[in-house]
Amino acid sequence: TNGKNPLKDKRVRQALGMAIDREAIVKRIMQGLGVAAGDLLPQPMFGSRADAKVQKYDPAGAKKLLADAGYPNGFAITLGTPNDRYINDAEVAQAVAAMWTRIGVKTSVDSIKSTVFFKNRDEYKYSAYLAGWGAGTGEMSSPLRSLVATQNKEKGMGVTNRGRYSNPAMDAKLEEALRTVDDKNREALLQAASRRVINDYGILPLHYEVT
Repeated sequence: TNGKNPLKDKRVRQALGMAIDREAIVKRIMQGLGVAAGDLLPQPMFGSRADAKVQKYDPAGAKKLLADAGYPNGFAITLGTPNDRYINDAEVAQAVAAMWTRIGVKTSVDSIKSTVFFKNRDEYKYSAYLAGWGAGTGEMSSPLRSLVATQNKEKGMGVTNRGRYSNPAMDAKLEEALRTVDDKNREALLQAASRRVINDYGILPLHYEVT
């Protein structure tokens, strides 16, 4: 890519999201034990959005976005995944890789034991990786603060942000929410922060596991 990082271009991230057929993954790989995701947490968890939509599967549109971004012939990428941590994790990653490859992003999968995977992930060895998140608090601030907030050790932000995503506008909404005691106002701020991440394709939700 001539020294450029394609993933810094929102159009490329959007294309990767559009290339994923989430409903097919839920139906064929998860065999119904999943729900296609359009947000970081499902309804009715605190801070989730009733208007969150699952990204539409549109491989033709994805190819056009890649071309518009300057990658008409795509590029190559490795997708990291554990093979013993989540339900059908390796199979899901293989499916995503095949879908990305179809739009010209030639994707290989590094499928390994979770202990090695998380070590590699924490050492930033993956440009893209598959992982899950459980919000112990039941609140949207949990995934926002850990997964996509700009890394800041002093504030305890971005502690699991291994994609190095950074969106100052989202950070501001999140920090305001964390200072807000009123539930109604805090939830609105968390919803706004979540919407910014999803609309910026800072993370690509796949599905919620159902047990």
